[in-house]
Amino acid sequence: MRFPICQVCLKNDILCNGCAEKVGNEEIKIDEIKMFRRLNEFLKDQKPLKDVEIKRAVGNDILMIITRKDDVSKLIGKEGRMVKKLSKELERPVKIVEKSSNIKDFVKEVFSSVPVLGINVIYKPEGQMYKIRIKRTERTKLPLSSELFTSVSRSLFHVDTDIVFE
Repeated sequence: MRFPICQVCLKNDILCNGCAEKVGNEEIKIDEIKMFRRLNEFLKDQKPLKDVEIKRAVGNDILMIITRKDDVSKLIGKEGRMVKKLSKELERPVKIVEKSSNIKDFVKEVFSSVPVLGINVIYKPEGQMYKIRIKRTERTKLPLSSELFTSVSRSLFHVDTDIVFE
């Protein structure tokens, strides 16, 4: 399995300079590193998952694992067995999401359980910003907090996002 941090940092409590820089640049968070370590420990003996690459692992109530398109089915497993094992081990629901090539597809994938009213592109002098519009009544059903989604989208796509409830 491959993670955004090196193998040395996966096995130790201390981060190397390269991985510490990723944390400093907010590409990944300390909570994610702890989750990467737990995932690595749990999944290291799973032979079908040896080539799987996990990009991010985020979320509080629901753990959202972001991976490549080809790896989604491997992490879900036959009849959902692997994701059920993960949910049981981590004691919370797990959702496997593919890292899309663009932000709009990623928003649709992440918020698949919540109807998205629209995704607007706002052009600013600093660059583009995406405004995701969601019904106010759906606020409690979001799989990620708006701050966490903003952080993830910034590190994956290098764009700013804002979730607005109408």
